[in-house]
Amino acid sequence: MIPVQPVILTPDQRIRVFVSSSMTELAAERQAVRDAVHRLRLVPVMFEQGARAHPPRDVYRAYLEQSQIFIGVYGESYGWVAPGERLSGLEDEFRLAGTLPRLIYVKDAEHRDPRLAAMLDGLSYRTFDRPAELRELVEDDVAVLLSERFESPTAGPPDPEPTAGRLPAAPTPLIGRDDDLVALATMVTDDAVPLVTLTGTGGIGKTRLAMAAAERVAPFFPDGLRFVDLSSVVSTELVGEALARGLGVRTSGAVPASTDVASWLRTKRLLLLVDNFEQVADAGPVIGEILRTAPGVTALVTSRAPVRLADERVYPVPPLGAPDSDDPAVVAASPAVRLFVDAARAAVPSFSLTPASTADVALIIRRLHGLPLAIILAAAKVRLLSPAEIVGHLDNQLGLLTGGARDLPDRQRTLRDTIAWSYDLLRAEERALFDRLGVFAGGWDLGAAEAVADPNSDVLTLLEGLVESTLVRQDAAPDGHERFTMLDTIRDYALERLRDGGQAEPARRAHAAHCLRLAEAAEPHLNGADGPLWLRRLELERENVNTALGWFLEQDDPARALRLVWATWAFWWRRGHIDEANRHVARILDRGDLLDEPDTGRALLAAGVLAFVSGQNERAEDLFGRAVPLLRAAGDDQGVSLALGPLGQFAALRGDRPLAIRLLDEAKAKGEQWQVGLYHSRVARLKIEEGAYDEALRQLRLAVEVSRQVQDQFVALLAQYTWAVWSVTRGDRDEAREHLVKGLSLAAATGDEPAVAQFLGAVADLDSRPEDDLARAVRLDAAAQALRTPSNEMWMRAFVAPWPRVGLDPDATRARLGGAAYADAWQAGEALGVPRAVALATTGET
Repeated sequence: MIPVQPVILTPDQRIRVFVSSSMTELAAERQAVRDAVHRLRLVPVMFEQGARAHPPRDVYRAYLEQSQIFIGVYGESYGWVAPGERLSGLEDEFRLAGTLPRLIYVKDAEHRDPRLAAMLDGLSYRTFDRPAELRELVEDDVAVLLSERFESPTAGPPDPEPTAGRLPAAPTPLIGRDDDLVALATMVTDDAVPLVTLTGTGGIGKTRLAMAAAERVAPFFPDGLRFVDLSSVVSTELVGEALARGLGVRTSGAVPASTDVASWLRTKRLLLLVDNFEQVADAGPVIGEILRTAPGVTALVTSRAPVRLADERVYPVPPLGAPDSDDPAVVAASPAVRLFVDAARAAVPSFSLTPASTADVALIIRRLHGLPLAIILAAAKVRLLSPAEIVGHLDNQLGLLTGGARDLPDRQRTLRDTIAWSYDLLRAEERALFDRLGVFAGGWDLGAAEAVADPNSDVLTLLEGLVESTLVRQDAAPDGHERFTMLDTIRDYALERLRDGGQAEPARRAHAAHCLRLAEAAEPHLNGADGPLWLRRLELERENVNTALGWFLEQDDPARALRLVWATWAFWWRRGHIDEANRHVARILDRGDLLDEPDTGRALLAAGVLAFVSGQNERAEDLFGRAVPLLRAAGDDQGVSLALGPLGQFAALRGDRPLAIRLLDEAKAKGEQWQVGLYHSRVARLKIEEGAYDEALRQLRLAVEVSRQVQDQFVALLAQYTWAVWSVTRGDRDEAREHLVKGLSLAAATGDEPAVAQFLGAVADLDSRPEDDLARAVRLDAAAQALRTPSNEMWMRAFVAPWPRVGLDPDATRARLGGAAYADAWQAGEALGVPRAVALATTGET
């Protein structure tokens, strides 16, 4: 599936930062460094032992040769020493990096391997305590180093943040899974295995193991790794939509979302990690169809049961090994005990095994059946209880707390009982907040927690207690702000307690009201200069918004559901979540009997906009036509403008230019400033078709000026593309290319893949004259085609004219190059990806 290359190359050729550390001991710290490097728009090179195709030493040596910065992160461990070797891989990497600028970070530790201490002796390094602190240090230090030692990278625009499908930060180190990792790496990198499924009960550690395995083998997938979480998906029909959201693929109501996903993946050589598949166990055919369409993709799935597809390899995840004797050395070396000690030190840094506590910790591990999540929850109690007291609680209370079903499997019942025990140890105020936090579907920040909590409570202090108990996780969001989450198993328990306590309705009402307030706060910004920031914020809150919409509709309140959709409509269509928005709007219209006429007009308008950007012009025209009288009667000028713009386009397509101009003029008069920018590009398109080039140019200049005033990237993209059409129609290819390159750079910087594909295809056409570098033109065309999906193309067709081809057609290009050279160039272009394709179009090099 992934051919072995004779030369080992890092996945990206921008400034590369080699990160050296032990794999399992410092997993969270490695993720912190990765985050810091990504935020600086550089490429982390994370060697992972056990991947295929090349001996590990050859791989990290090759990676080091291609890196420009070395970061070493060290804790207690000296690292693994291979048979026959004198040095660990950790020290070998350090020595080989002697010619690179080196940044060294050492974690505070009571004990350090003497060999590591000797290696660090005499070096200048910075110390840290927590992963978040390390991330800040690395980001600051690398930024200073770049300013002193490197020029700014020019290979292409930075990838936008946050990256869809990015692997989440590891919440805990991975302990005792070395053999599992080696086995999984072998499976996942086997060409004959398109699907590997990790199975096991909740809390067994499937997700954490899958994340570590994926990170280990990711460097050998040229298009990298993508992560999709299905925990919030409630039906098989929504799996394609969830995959599209997770991958950042635009959808529409015209084709199934899974078709767009398969189309987007078809040329990729990529590892797709799909978490929590048990939520939608009947969706195996969706995964199967994607893998058939995209033979370069390998799926790594976590589930409580196999997906049951041909060629699937199932890996049952075992519990962590418990000590098989009471010998203190054997107990201390047990993976499960090591995890307990690590989690206990996170709660009480001075915790250590003593002769008195060793046997008690072994008993805890055996009682918890080696379940990692249960062990972590129990270890957090060392703040309050000694290991002996924890044993007493386990013996006396577990199984008596919840009244849960006693026919559950032992491990599943143990986990549930451990969660219940952790819950009962909370103070009453903490339990009340814990219950209410279960309403959040996609995490929350402090303000959101305050919105659903008892108004008289000290939410920050209570949250701190929940984090210390490990029932709530605290993570940094992509924008650097703190965000809180619960594991799905724990959230299920919180919701159960909320229902049993009779507080579900008021908590869900408060949650929905908070989401509506957030949407209304975002609304005035979404089409302005700070729109990207608010769009990213809404992306983080998307699952919560969906939950709130469901609540309003369950309460027979389609008006408030519509208000929430309308306040965020720019988010749905600009971020490409068209299928999702269509579903919400359809449910609102199904309750149209509860809407007044102004709201009915807006609901029809919303449905019309979604049909328009999905290429369903007849349906869109009908919906707009029904909406306009209601919007006019309500005095809703903005709504009227939004409907008249597309209606003007439809009139022009039918050849009724006078009607088109009248409709567009009224749309301009009633619209907001960004809509005025759209007006000028639309009129310019009409004038180009009429041959009125001077007037078209005047309109284009106005469109560009408006885009600068409102700092709206979408308006700017349409203006630059339409200006390129104007230039090429008048025979000025150089000017046309100049506008295409401007638009292409902007589209790439804002992560607009449909626009990137459109601009790349146009540049490829301009560059395919007989005297041009035809192989480069083919690579650009292939790169554009690799980004196209059915919904992407519909989206662009809704706003721009077809590109007027002026270069050689594919058959003529193939004839000039020869079949083999054309095929090689096409294959190379498909593998470029956005940054390198943009670099090729703008500078001629990748």
